[in-house]
Amino acid sequence: MYSKVLLLLACIIAVTEQARDVRCFPPVNFYSTHGCVQDSTSQNPNYDCLGGHFVRTAGIGMPCETDQDCIHNMEPNEWCNSERNGYQWTTAGCHCDMKLKSCIVQRFDKSYNEIQWAFCTPRNRFKCEVLDHCSPPKH
Repeated sequence: MYSKVLLLLACIIAVTEQARDVRCFPPVNFYSTHGCVQDSTSQNPNYDCLGGHFVRTAGIGMPCETDQDCIHNMEPNEWCNSERNGYQWTTAGCHCDMKLKSCIVQRFDKSYNEIQWAFCTPRNRFKCEVLDHCSPPKH
């Protein structure tokens, strides 16, 4: 009986993992790079190479090796009005994060005094919108 319960629980977890939208979560794999921040965030995929905190958006995780791989991408659709909403862009634009090996963009949140990162959006999919694909609907 105990083994059947464990098997059922494992199946439920596997289905749940398949159903979650990968855009809404940081990458599972990350790389150790000497040029990155070496502190408590260095082994946590919620933080990028410079220690910025992951924010869920509809951006798409796109693998990269260099910044050149990311230059034709845009910020996530939800971030298109960031400056009007109290955020400040960092100077990098969409770039290849060496820890995550993904195209990301960063912004500075003035309210929380922190750098945030999200996956970039391919230019051909960019549309300035306010929809948040990763958070539950607000009633």
